[in-house]
Amino acid sequence: MKLLSKEIDKEGTGSVSIIPEESEDMWHAYNLVAEGDSLRASTIRKVTTESSTGSVGSNRVRTTLTVRVENVDFDTQACVLRVKGRNIQENQYVKV
Repeated sequence: MKLLSKEIDKEGTGSVSIIPEESEDMWHAYNLVAEGDSLRASTIRKVTTESSTGSVGSNRVRTTLTVRVENVDFDTQACVLRVKGRNIQENQYVKV
């Protein structure tokens, strides 16, 4: 796992930016993330657009989501971290 930045104060609150490099790193991330935390990650979303003529098209865009963590689950077979939560920061493609 690659640590990009760490800002933690004396009370233990703060933020950490990491990049997982191996599948085992997701297990370590699972142990770091807790309910109530804010998690920011890059994702790809399908966005539909309607032109002035009324035709509808869709394309995939990369966007960053920030969610308040409600539940964290780890799939040991696939080494996948699943985080359930609500979006807390609005962006061009996702409304709050």
